[in-house]
Amino acid sequence: MDTLIDWLPRVGALFTVVLGLIGFFKPRLITDAQHIELGSPMALSEARVVFGGLHLGGGIMALALNEPLVYMTLGVAWAFALLARFYSMMVDKTSLKQSLPGIVVDGVMAALFLSGMLL
Repeated sequence: MDTLIDWLPRVGALFTVVLGLIGFFKPRLITDAQHIELGSPMALSEARVVFGGLHLGGGIMALALNEPLVYMTLGVAWAFALLARFYSMMVDKTSLKQSLPGIVVDGVMAALFLSGMLL
């Protein structure tokens, strides 16, 4: 029987798939929440790619392969997304209030995927 530590990365993969589905089919739900303006059909297409396709592909393959190195790769990717948020706060002058939802999501996702290494 699998332990909680074995399931946490799978939960992260499921969340990644859900985020990917939203980004693929309803990207404006994500971009509007982040105050990202999509001014052209190509901008909408790029949002589907970044918020949809990449998340869907990564999450589905993580679930299909169920390999620790795949989970670790996604965990490191989410951790670098978190690092990019903090960097953006310094360089782009985004506020903590603006960045907090993303910080929480990125941090939780990184922790879920890296839980086997962290715990």
